[in-house]
Amino acid sequence: MAMKKGTHVLLEMYGVKRKYLDDILFVKKVFKKAIKESGLVEIKGKFVYHKFKPYGLTAATLLTTSHIALHTWPEKNYLALDIFACTDEEKVMKAMEIMIKEFKPKRVKKEIKKRGYVVK
Repeated sequence: MAMKKGTHVLLEMYGVKRKYLDDILFVKKVFKKAIKESGLVEIKGKFVYHKFKPYGLTAATLLTTSHIALHTWPEKNYLALDIFACTDEEKVMKAMEIMIKEFKPKRVKKEIKKRGYVVK
């Protein structure tokens, strides 16, 4: 028997305003909103980031069921985002929708993968 263990969303967002891609306070706010409104659960204090010079960010947060990670290239108006959770797929999809709405890309490329099938 096969059993799905998680949903992994890989997003590439193109045409995102540069100001969103180099503002760690904005990114943290979007992460918090997506987590809260989707029903995912963040492990308290597990949001981390690195700000590159002259610009760009890497940010991640640990969830009780996995993680959300983001990498930005403001000079290209581009970001890459992963949402992986071993929970209800609906929560992952809701978090994805919120991220897209908040970053306002002109174009999005999505890959949705089912991960961790176990054969018994």
